[in-house]
Amino acid sequence: MKAKYLFIAIALTCAFCACSREEESLFDKSAAQRAQEALDNANEVFSSAANGWEMIYFANPESEGYNVLARFEKNGRLIATAKNSATTGNQLLSDSSSTWAVKNDYGPILTLDTYNKVLHAWADPQENGVGLAGDYEFLILHADPKFVKLKGKKYGAYYFLYPLEEGITNEQYFDEVAAMQKQLFANSNILRLHADGKEYMLHGGNSGIFSLTAVGELPNEEEEDVYPFATCRNGIHLLYSFLSLEELQYELKDGKLVGDKGSIEQIAPAAYVLQYINFSSGSWSIDITETCDSIKNVIATIDEKLKEVYTKNKKKASVQSLRIKKTSSKKLVLEFSYYGSSSKATTTMNYVFDVQAEGEALKLAYVEPEDENAQLTLDAFPSIGDLLKTLTGTYKLTPVQPLNPSLGLRLDNSSNSLLWFNMAK
Repeated sequence: MKAKYLFIAIALTCAFCACSREEESLFDKSAAQRAQEALDNANEVFSSAANGWEMIYFANPESEGYNVLARFEKNGRLIATAKNSATTGNQLLSDSSSTWAVKNDYGPILTLDTYNKVLHAWADPQENGVGLAGDYEFLILHADPKFVKLKGKKYGAYYFLYPLEEGITNEQYFDEVAAMQKQLFANSNILRLHADGKEYMLHGGNSGIFSLTAVGELPNEEEEDVYPFATCRNGIHLLYSFLSLEELQYELKDGKLVGDKGSIEQIAPAAYVLQYINFSSGSWSIDITETCDSIKNVIATIDEKLKEVYTKNKKKASVQSLRIKKTSSKKLVLEFSYYGSSSKATTTMNYVFDVQAEGEALKLAYVEPEDENAQLTLDAFPSIGDLLKTLTGTYKLTPVQPLNPSLGLRLDNSSNSLLWFNMAK
């Protein structure tokens, strides 16, 4: 019996010794050594980017993303630059200097230990005591020379740093971001996301926060599925990935925003025209200066008649604009605006059109005046009827920017190559 217990004791001792040796092999360095190595690595990484870092700054988990250029010098000096509407009034605030350090606080932390006009602006309390709810102390989640990921210590948003290529200036960087912002999101553009074999609509890109809906649906304010993002020089950067796609970066390539597992594209221009009117309460302006001769000639005829009728305003009496829109009665109309008796206020008349997307083409068909006043105006100026008939037809649409047709479309009549006009938001 004693021999049995002696055998068990020896076995347990051997097992304990084996575990101890295994732990020693797993943790051959002390916690203090590992912590110091993490600090040394972070210090080396932050100061390694020769031209500094492009920092995607999300002030808090519900904030749009902002662009910051940050250069961490080995002597502990931090130089930051930004240009945005929230903190710099859309003016370039450059070369704001402060100090930085990497410290240990249950893991490596990046801290801005003196005031930096660029980066502390999001953390300033302002009048409400909270301000933009940004951070100036960050948990270092990952750090290598190609990518750094931080998490705000107080508010918990994520921050992403990428080395900025050499040779690009502060001005050039922010000019390119602004150009991409306009190209993608000017005029409340609506996009579509391909993910998991399905399609979704992306609304609200001009606010820096996407609302994701099913195709054809409007965002529900009470149950919005939202995704904050920042516009970058070559695409966008999300705070959280769409659905189960995982990637955060989408790069503009061949008229698409492309990620590893999903892509953001645009529907056919003809369908987009109707989508824009229906889902954005938008409208389309026909450029009466950039159009074919036949439309210009009809408008010139209308102008002559307006000057003849409105003699007191003869110099300025003229057609001012043509716009396709949806009225409060949900009719699609051509809004005809002109200067008549006054050169300070336009008179508008609506003429109902049937507007249909037919594959890649857009079909416009004049129906009738919307009301009695529109009919009376048509009776007084019969050449308006000629204009309405001239615009009737089926058109091929060519967008200036494939991802954002609202920036401009050229419409070419399918039956008459000489009949064309330009249209934009």
